[in-house]
Amino acid sequence: MTTLTIDQIEQVQAQAQQEEMPRALAVLRERMAATGDAKNAAKMAELSEKWEQGAFAIAFCGHFSAGKSSMINKLLGADILPSSPIPTSANIVEIKGGAEKKALAYLTDGDAIEFDLDTELEQIKNYAADGNKVVKIEITHPSELLGEHVSVMDTPGIDSTDDAHKVSTESALHLADVIFYVMDYNHVQSELNFSFTKTLKDRGKPVYLVVNQIDKHMDFELDFDEYRDSVIEGFATWGIEPDGLFFTSLMEEDHDENMFDQLQDKLRELFADKGDLLTNSVVASGLYLIEEHAKVQAANHAERKGELREFLESFGDYEQIIAEASVLELEYEAWRTAPANLEDDMKKAIGTLLDNAKITPFQTTEKAGAYIASRRPGFKVGFLFGTAKKTQDEIEQRLQALYADLKEQVQTNIDWHIRGILIKEVEQYNLHDEAYNNAVTNEFQVAFQPELLANAVKEGGLSSEEYMYQYAKDIAAEIKTLYRLEAQRFIEMGVALANSRLEADGAVHRDVIAKGQQILAAQKEIDELEQAEQGDMQALIGILSGKEA
Repeated sequence: MTTLTIDQIEQVQAQAQQEEMPRALAVLRERMAATGDAKNAAKMAELSEKWEQGAFAIAFCGHFSAGKSSMINKLLGADILPSSPIPTSANIVEIKGGAEKKALAYLTDGDAIEFDLDTELEQIKNYAADGNKVVKIEITHPSELLGEHVSVMDTPGIDSTDDAHKVSTESALHLADVIFYVMDYNHVQSELNFSFTKTLKDRGKPVYLVVNQIDKHMDFELDFDEYRDSVIEGFATWGIEPDGLFFTSLMEEDHDENMFDQLQDKLRELFADKGDLLTNSVVASGLYLIEEHAKVQAANHAERKGELREFLESFGDYEQIIAEASVLELEYEAWRTAPANLEDDMKKAIGTLLDNAKITPFQTTEKAGAYIASRRPGFKVGFLFGTAKKTQDEIEQRLQALYADLKEQVQTNIDWHIRGILIKEVEQYNLHDEAYNNAVTNEFQVAFQPELLANAVKEGGLSSEEYMYQYAKDIAAEIKTLYRLEAQRFIEMGVALANSRLEADGAVHRDVIAKGQQILAAQKEIDELEQAEQGDMQALIGILSGKEA
């Protein structure tokens, strides 16, 4: 799954249209809910409600005991949040501006308890420290800093080992428009600080760094300017460029480097400019939820993709099998079509040979004419005695002369050529079989006798001088028919060779091809699942940016 870059987030923020935001957020919630992603659908509903109310929130995050709660109390000018040397807030405490003082504790079982802020403040603080029973504390309190629809959130320490605390902080970041990350002076250069603030910046939210408790600094150990430079350099090494950096002390208000007043001014400035910040924040949170939804979709597909990848691994070098199958598939296809194609090619080649073979040229036709003449009524040889025998001998001689000439013509123009075709056509299909070649050479035989020529004479045509030409065509056609019939026997033998190869050698090909097809099908399904995940993500981004319905 592709993670959005800051440039991509800013591009969507620039494209998003405020008037379309309610519809876009509603559609996104419906799409997520439709796929069974209830968690992100609920968060999208919260984001939609936030937009409708125009609720602007600044979250204070950081380690336990970094002074977040005390700093918020100082900023608001009232002792609202619990603060002590030990870890305090264990869930989200949201403070809103308002004329009426009140507090609501939202419990994990879905109930809510209302408190009197004047008389039950200590109870509220106790609930704020109870992360097991309480999801969120919502406090309304008069404040010069907080206006209508503006709030400040205190979050559990990010170094908590309690998963419930982490969920609470995550919820705060989801609904926060600006984040102030508060650090203890002595624990700034920690990997957790760097990685967490990097995550915040990557979400496209404004992030301000606050180094608190600078009263711990000793100038004789390190010049403060050098310390400040080391902080800036440390975050820069992680590619983090905060939107602002403040050094504060709540213990020594007159500390030379104390920037608490500037911090308070920055909050006022942010609250005054909340319009554009709110739009960009909702878009950034929407994009984050879209990414989280894509992870859910990927997780839903993970089991199936795992099965498919395990299936692929069972083949060993499956890419090599695909390459082999690709080659064998072409060869097998040629083998599969070979029987029918070979039969067709052999028939065509033999048909062309026989159709074009001239076995009754002029001299042969002349002999046919002489024989026809001897068959006409009234034909006789000699006078008086022995005429009948001499006549019959002459007829026989003319028949034998025609037979000998025709036989030679057939031998020259058909016989050797047709044998060559029967062998050549089969070998063109890479079918090399000695037994078949020997059969063509030694067993192909078309035997026609003089009787065929005699029986071909049509008595009704003898009266015509032109009949000898038709007769020549008739005997040529009969002889060619004999050759077609004999050739068919060997065509069937050639086709049998092709079928035998397909059944015997083709079995190995079919096995490799089947494996290749199974591998390709598995790869295709994985690709389709991943493309669906990415395509769904892009479609949802399009909805948020106003490009798609």
